[in-house]
Amino acid sequence: MRRMPPATAWLVSITLMAGVAATSWYLGDQAAVTVAKTAIVPLYLLATKGLRAYFQDSSLEDADFKAVARFQFSDAALLAAFVVIVAAHANSAAGRMVMDLIWITALTGGTLTVATWLRQKRQNNAQ
Repeated sequence: MRRMPPATAWLVSITLMAGVAATSWYLGDQAAVTVAKTAIVPLYLLATKGLRAYFQDSSLEDADFKAVARFQFSDAALLAAFVVIVAAHANSAAGRMVMDLIWITALTGGTLTVATWLRQKRQNNAQ
């Protein structure tokens, strides 16, 4: 697994937290909601790191299609949950949030799975 230098990791975290805080402010959220949404950022980053450790990021280059799809759709579900939480309003309907979660996961996971599969296919044909 690739390691990011600590300074870069801090910069990414702080930038993402500032972006979430700005989005929350733009949406007109109360201060407590803005703090809660901003606190989600480290949890999201930790979850993606744990997912990559579980799936051994380097082994995905040679993995079969099902393993790649499992990883990509799991990663997409984490991203979708993060986006849905950050973009949620106080009066958001739960059904709409679930539908957003599903379509973001399906679209992102499907796109990443196909892109990874095509890259693997191109690498295998080059060998």
